[in-house]
Amino acid sequence: MMFATKRLILRELRQSDWPVILDMFNDYEFQENGGLDFTVPRGNEFIERWSGWAKTCLLFTIIEEKESLRFVGFTALHMPIAKNRDADFTIGVIRAQWGKGYGTEATEWVVEYGFRALNLHRISLWVTETNVRAISVYKTIGFAEEGRKMAGKWSDGRWLDQVMMGIVEDGRSLKNLERT
Repeated sequence: MMFATKRLILRELRQSDWPVILDMFNDYEFQENGGLDFTVPRGNEFIERWSGWAKTCLLFTIIEEKESLRFVGFTALHMPIAKNRDADFTIGVIRAQWGKGYGTEATEWVVEYGFRALNLHRISLWVTETNVRAISVYKTIGFAEEGRKMAGKWSDGRWLDQVMMGIVEDGRSLKNLERT
């Protein structure tokens, strides 16, 4: 299965993606910005565990540039309790692709697809308070801050808050999104 936005392709996970995914997760700044676990080198056991998680997602896509087919990152919607139609959103963008608007473009597409095609009621996420670029993207798309897990992440010698954000399909926090 493959989807497209203006500049991106969102496609299925392939075996050939694992080396670049492992490189992405072995980037110190990437781990510090996105992860909750210890920032440590990752290896094959990480790939096995992460692969198992990806298979349980409602939607999991690899993001590529449409023109060059270069790896950009991944998105995921994970819905552990289907009854509530509330999916947890995750996105990871390789550092070489930061600042190009790809995260915004992919997030907009996933949110719209989640509501329109997957019949979700809400989409939730957690983000570290220091990841101001991601928080700005989420707010631009229509996510609202719903709460904080105070001192929920130990990072670089200090405690940081984890910010919970959500967007609801009935428009309370959803901005109008153009279909691409």
